[in-house]
Amino acid sequence: MRSQIIFITFAIILVLVQSHWSLRSEDRCINYYRTGRNFDLNQMNGEFYAVYFWPPIQRERDTCGVLNFRIMSDEDVEAATAECDGVIDDDDTVVQATYRNSTGKLVNVIYFGNEEVKHLMRSCDKVYKYLFIRINDDYVMGINCSSGGRGILLAKYLPGLSEVQTVVRGIEFMTGREGKPDCPLQ
Repeated sequence: MRSQIIFITFAIILVLVQSHWSLRSEDRCINYYRTGRNFDLNQMNGEFYAVYFWPPIQRERDTCGVLNFRIMSDEDVEAATAECDGVIDDDDTVVQATYRNSTGKLVNVIYFGNEEVKHLMRSCDKVYKYLFIRINDDYVMGINCSSGGRGILLAKYLPGLSEVQTVVRGIEFMTGREGKPDCPLQ
């Protein structure tokens, strides 16, 4: 009985320490990548190609992933989040991204927010802190601070490898982090 109490107490302490560390990790990520410039989600409308990932994704696709972004109307937001009580504020800009994952399954996610730190919602109980950073007119970077700062470089068109490498070298705050495309770029 005593050993069970000690084990349960240890497990509770471990969970509390882990959740505290995770929050601190998320805050450190936000503070590191925050630019002070608020990215307008209305710029995320149309097709974007996923051309580079930090850290590298282990599998390689035959073609680059395409994310289809669309700005959601109030009615669309209400329908998509009817079961998510108060997750999205009425004045938030909301966009939906649709893509096929590596197994071919169609996935819909929602990005929302009007502050510099946005949110990525996979479901009512899976909402992550997310930053979008404009790199130039053709490239946007997304950083999921709830996933250890996992980054993705999105392009408005399918670029060549040398162009992507040039863009990546120019992203100073990613210097030293290992990354690579997950698809063949010509």
